[in-house]
Amino acid sequence: MTTSQTADGSGPPGTDDPLAGRNVVHVRDLADRQWFQLPEGTDPVWRAYWNGTKPGGKLRDGPVVRTISECLQGTLWNGTVGMMPMGHALPEGLTCVRLTGMPASRLVLAWHSASTDPLIRSFARIAAADYRPVASGT
Repeated sequence: MTTSQTADGSGPPGTDDPLAGRNVVHVRDLADRQWFQLPEGTDPVWRAYWNGTKPGGKLRDGPVVRTISECLQGTLWNGTVGMMPMGHALPEGLTCVRLTGMPASRLVLAWHSASTDPLIRSFARIAAADYRPVASGT
């Protein structure tokens, strides 16, 4: 397993949101807002991370989403908070603000060490070399 990169999280608020003009938003600034939830059955650590909570803690209220598109549309329609890695293209009406107060999301590549399939090793090399996180503040 290789940790290839880490990526700061971002919250894509609507351009009319009071937080949209900031360079950085702390997770505590979003405490009174609804956050997206990943569906039941999702790994509990993963689900808690993307909901802005700690594993085993109470999830924040908010709609269940399955895709980035659902998150973006929900933010546009009702202001629900969603986290995503920085660098995604955003639809008109949303902006990207760096989120602090949470650990960065790690991009991890994992494969069975006994595998001799050259496609797996090749994919891992290409993915690690090609991934370029967006610079903080963009």
